[in-house]
Amino acid sequence: MRSLDEHQLDSLLSDATTIEADGHGVKVASLVDGDYLKLFRRKRLLSSALWSPQAGRFASNAAKLARMDIPVPQIIDTFKVPSRALNGVIYRPLPGQTLRSHWRSLEAAERETEVCRFGEFLGLLHEQGVYFRSLHLGNVLLLPDMRFGLIDFSDMRIATRALSKGLRRRNLQHLLRYEEDRKWLAQDHRAALLQGYAARCGSAAAERLDAGIQALLDSHPG
Repeated sequence: MRSLDEHQLDSLLSDATTIEADGHGVKVASLVDGDYLKLFRRKRLLSSALWSPQAGRFASNAAKLARMDIPVPQIIDTFKVPSRALNGVIYRPLPGQTLRSHWRSLEAAERETEVCRFGEFLGLLHEQGVYFRSLHLGNVLLLPDMRFGLIDFSDMRIATRALSKGLRRRNLQHLLRYEEDRKWLAQDHRAALLQGYAARCGSAAAERLDAGIQALLDSHPG
Protein backbone atom coordinates (compact mmCIF):
# COMPACT_ATOMS: atom_id res chain seq x y z
CA MET A 1 0.00 0.00 0.00
CA ARG A 2 1.69 3.20 -1.16
CA SER A 3 1.58 6.50 0.73
CA LEU A 4 0.16 9.70 -0.74
CA ASP A 5 0.39 13.22 0.60
CA GLU A 6 -2.59 15.58 0.63
CA HIS A 7 -1.53 17.26 -2.61
CA GLN A 8 -1.42 13.95 -4.47
CA LEU A 9 -4.87 12.97 -3.21
CA ASP A 10 -6.32 16.35 -4.13
CA SER A 11 -4.78 16.00 -7.58
CA LEU A 12 -6.48 12.63 -8.06
CA LEU A 13 -9.82 14.11 -7.05
CA SER A 14 -9.49 17.43 -8.88
CA ASP A 15 -11.42 16.39 -12.00
CA ALA A 16 -13.32 13.49 -10.44
CA THR A 17 -17.09 13.19 -10.12
CA THR A 18 -18.36 12.57 -6.61
CA ILE A 19 -20.54 9.47 -6.39
CA GLU A 20 -20.97 9.33 -2.61
CA ALA A 21 -20.05 11.73 0.19
CA ASP A 22 -20.74 12.36 3.85
CA GLY A 23 -20.08 15.14 6.33
CA HIS A 24 -16.36 14.49 6.17
CA GLY A 25 -16.10 14.71 2.39
CA VAL A 26 -15.83 12.37 -0.58
CA LYS A 27 -16.35 8.64 0.01
CA VAL A 28 -16.54 7.37 -3.60
CA ALA A 29 -15.55 9.24 -6.76
CA SER A 30 -15.42 8.44 -10.46
CA LEU A 31 -12.03 9.38 -11.89
CA VAL A 32 -11.53 10.85 -15.35
CA ASP A 33 -10.33 7.51 -16.74
CA GLY A 34 -13.49 5.72 -15.58
CA ASP A 35 -11.92 4.00 -12.57
CA TYR A 36 -13.43 4.54 -9.12
CA LEU A 37 -11.69 5.80 -5.99
CA LYS A 38 -13.07 4.75 -2.61
CA LEU A 39 -11.87 6.37 0.62
CA PHE A 40 -11.99 4.93 4.13
CA ARG A 41 -11.67 7.17 7.19
CA ARG A 42 -10.36 5.92 10.49
CA LYS A 43 -13.11 6.91 12.89
CA ARG A 44 -11.20 6.38 16.14
CA LEU A 45 -7.63 7.09 17.17
CA LEU A 46 -7.18 3.47 18.23
CA SER A 47 -8.95 0.98 15.99
CA SER A 48 -8.28 -2.15 13.96
CA ALA A 49 -7.87 0.12 10.91
CA LEU A 50 -4.43 1.07 12.26
CA TRP A 51 -2.99 -2.39 11.55
CA SER A 52 -5.60 -3.64 9.08
CA PRO A 53 -6.69 -0.76 6.82
CA GLN A 54 -10.09 -1.20 5.20
CA ALA A 55 -8.61 -0.62 1.74
CA GLY A 56 -6.32 -3.60 2.27
CA ARG A 57 -9.24 -5.77 3.39
CA PHE A 58 -11.22 -4.62 0.35
CA ALA A 59 -8.40 -5.65 -2.00
CA SER A 60 -7.78 -8.94 -0.18
CA ASN A 61 -11.47 -9.88 -0.25
CA ALA A 62 -11.65 -8.99 -3.95
CA ALA A 63 -8.81 -11.40 -4.69
CA LYS A 64 -10.39 -14.21 -2.64
CA LEU A 65 -13.82 -13.75 -4.25
CA ALA A 66 -12.29 -13.69 -7.73
CA ARG A 67 -10.60 -17.03 -7.02
CA MET A 68 -14.09 -18.37 -6.23
CA ASP A 69 -15.21 -17.13 -9.66
CA ILE A 70 -17.48 -14.51 -8.07
CA PRO A 71 -17.37 -11.29 -10.14
CA VAL A 72 -15.90 -8.31 -8.28
CA PRO A 73 -14.36 -4.95 -9.24
CA GLN A 74 -10.79 -5.17 -10.52
CA ILE A 75 -8.35 -3.65 -8.01
CA ILE A 76 -5.95 -1.14 -9.56
CA ASP A 77 -4.20 0.32 -6.51
CA THR A 78 -4.39 0.76 -2.74
CA PHE A 79 -2.98 3.73 -0.84
CA LYS A 80 -2.94 5.59 2.47
CA VAL A 81 -2.88 9.30 3.29
CA PRO A 82 -1.34 9.40 6.79
CA SER A 83 -1.84 13.15 7.31
CA ARG A 84 -5.62 12.73 6.95
CA ALA A 85 -5.98 9.31 8.59
CA LEU A 86 -7.31 8.00 5.26
CA ASN A 87 -6.75 4.89 3.21
CA GLY A 88 -8.26 4.09 -0.14
CA VAL A 89 -8.55 1.86 -3.13
CA ILE A 90 -8.78 2.53 -6.86
CA TYR A 91 -10.73 -0.06 -8.81
CA ARG A 92 -12.39 -0.72 -12.15
CA PRO A 93 -16.13 -0.96 -11.47
CA LEU A 94 -18.28 -3.88 -12.50
CA PRO A 95 -20.79 -3.26 -15.29
CA GLY A 96 -24.42 -3.77 -14.34
CA GLN A 97 -26.98 -2.51 -11.85
CA THR A 98 -27.89 -3.34 -8.30
CA LEU A 99 -30.49 -6.03 -7.74
CA ARG A 100 -32.61 -3.54 -5.81
CA SER A 101 -32.71 -1.19 -8.77
CA HIS A 102 -33.21 -3.99 -11.30
CA TRP A 103 -35.98 -5.73 -9.41
CA ARG A 104 -37.97 -2.50 -9.14
CA SER A 105 -38.36 -2.59 -12.94
CA LEU A 106 -39.64 -6.19 -13.09
CA GLU A 107 -43.09 -7.71 -13.00
CA ALA A 108 -43.71 -10.12 -10.15
CA ALA A 109 -43.27 -13.26 -12.27
CA GLU A 110 -39.92 -12.09 -13.62
CA ARG A 111 -38.75 -11.11 -10.15
CA GLU A 112 -39.75 -14.54 -8.84
CA THR A 113 -37.27 -16.19 -11.20
CA GLU A 114 -34.53 -13.74 -10.21
CA VAL A 115 -35.13 -14.31 -6.50
CA CYS A 116 -34.76 -18.07 -6.99
CA ARG A 117 -31.41 -17.51 -8.70
CA PHE A 118 -30.38 -15.15 -5.91
CA GLY A 119 -31.29 -17.79 -3.33
CA GLU A 120 -28.85 -20.16 -5.01
CA PHE A 121 -26.19 -17.43 -5.04
CA LEU A 122 -26.76 -16.78 -1.33
CA GLY A 123 -26.33 -20.49 -0.71
CA LEU A 124 -23.08 -20.45 -2.68
CA LEU A 125 -21.72 -17.64 -0.50
CA HIS A 126 -22.65 -19.49 2.68
CA GLU A 127 -21.20 -22.78 1.48
CA GLN A 128 -17.97 -21.03 0.49
CA GLY A 129 -17.61 -19.51 3.97
CA VAL A 130 -18.39 -15.92 2.91
CA TYR A 131 -19.80 -13.87 5.80
CA PHE A 132 -20.74 -10.53 4.24
CA ARG A 133 -21.98 -8.20 6.97
CA SER A 134 -23.00 -5.54 4.44
CA LEU A 135 -24.99 -8.00 2.34
CA HIS A 136 -28.11 -6.35 0.92
CA LEU A 137 -29.63 -5.90 -2.53
CA GLY A 138 -27.75 -2.65 -3.07
CA ASN A 139 -24.42 -4.49 -2.84
CA VAL A 140 -25.26 -7.27 -5.30
CA LEU A 141 -25.05 -6.45 -9.01
CA LEU A 142 -26.72 -8.13 -11.95
CA LEU A 143 -24.10 -8.18 -14.71
CA PRO A 144 -24.80 -8.07 -18.47
CA ASP A 145 -24.04 -11.82 -18.66
CA MET A 146 -26.74 -12.36 -15.97
CA ARG A 147 -24.26 -13.42 -13.30
CA PHE A 148 -24.34 -11.85 -9.83
CA GLY A 149 -21.40 -9.76 -8.65
CA LEU A 150 -20.52 -8.19 -5.31
CA ILE A 151 -19.41 -4.68 -4.39
CA ASP A 152 -18.52 -2.77 -1.19
CA PHE A 153 -17.15 -5.82 0.59
CA SER A 154 -14.49 -4.48 2.96
CA ASP A 155 -16.81 -5.60 5.79
CA MET A 156 -16.47 -9.31 4.99
CA ARG A 157 -14.83 -12.42 6.43
CA ILE A 158 -14.07 -15.47 4.30
CA ALA A 159 -13.54 -18.72 6.18
CA THR A 160 -12.05 -21.97 4.93
CA ARG A 161 -15.27 -23.87 5.61
CA ALA A 162 -19.00 -23.35 5.18
CA LEU A 163 -20.70 -20.89 7.52
CA SER A 164 -22.15 -22.22 10.74
CA LYS A 165 -25.89 -22.19 11.39
CA GLY A 166 -25.45 -19.21 13.70
CA LEU A 167 -23.55 -17.12 11.15
CA ARG A 168 -26.12 -17.92 8.46
CA ARG A 169 -28.85 -16.69 10.80
CA ARG A 170 -26.91 -13.50 11.55
CA ASN A 171 -26.24 -12.94 7.84
CA LEU A 172 -29.96 -13.23 7.22
CA GLN A 173 -30.53 -10.35 9.63
CA HIS A 174 -28.18 -8.17 7.56
CA LEU A 175 -29.86 -9.20 4.32
CA LEU A 176 -33.38 -8.35 5.52
CA ARG A 177 -32.69 -5.08 7.33
CA TYR A 178 -34.07 -2.92 4.49
CA GLU A 179 -37.85 -2.85 4.15
CA GLU A 180 -37.94 -3.23 0.37
CA ASP A 181 -35.48 -6.14 0.40
CA ARG A 182 -37.44 -7.78 3.21
CA LYS A 183 -40.74 -7.48 1.35
CA TRP A 184 -39.35 -9.22 -1.75
CA LEU A 185 -37.26 -11.89 -0.05
CA ALA A 186 -39.23 -12.69 3.09
CA GLN A 187 -42.77 -12.14 1.85
CA ASP A 188 -43.56 -11.84 -1.86
CA HIS A 189 -40.99 -14.35 -3.15
CA ARG A 190 -40.00 -16.26 -0.03
CA ALA A 191 -40.71 -19.69 -1.56
CA ALA A 192 -38.51 -18.85 -4.56
CA LEU A 193 -35.65 -17.74 -2.29
CA LEU A 194 -35.88 -20.99 -0.35
CA GLN A 195 -36.09 -23.07 -3.53
CA GLY A 196 -32.85 -21.56 -4.82
CA TYR A 197 -31.14 -21.90 -1.44
CA ALA A 198 -32.17 -25.56 -1.19
CA ALA A 199 -30.77 -26.24 -4.68
CA ARG A 200 -27.33 -25.16 -3.41
CA CYS A 201 -27.38 -26.11 0.28
CA GLY A 202 -30.03 -28.81 0.64
CA SER A 203 -33.54 -28.89 2.04
CA ALA A 204 -32.50 -28.99 5.71
CA ALA A 205 -30.49 -25.77 5.36
CA ALA A 206 -33.40 -24.15 3.50
CA GLU A 207 -35.78 -25.13 6.31
CA ARG A 208 -33.48 -23.48 8.83
CA LEU A 209 -33.31 -20.38 6.64
CA ASP A 210 -37.12 -20.33 6.50
CA ALA A 211 -37.31 -20.58 10.28
CA GLY A 212 -34.88 -17.69 10.56
CA ILE A 213 -36.96 -15.58 8.19
CA GLN A 214 -40.10 -16.26 10.20
CA ALA A 215 -38.36 -15.40 13.47
CA LEU A 216 -37.25 -12.06 12.03
CA LEU A 217 -40.74 -11.29 10.74
CA ASP A 218 -42.25 -12.16 14.11
CA SER A 219 -39.80 -9.83 15.87
CA HIS A 220 -40.53 -6.98 13.42
CA PRO A 221 -44.28 -7.25 12.68
CA GLY A 222 -45.58 -5.05 9.88
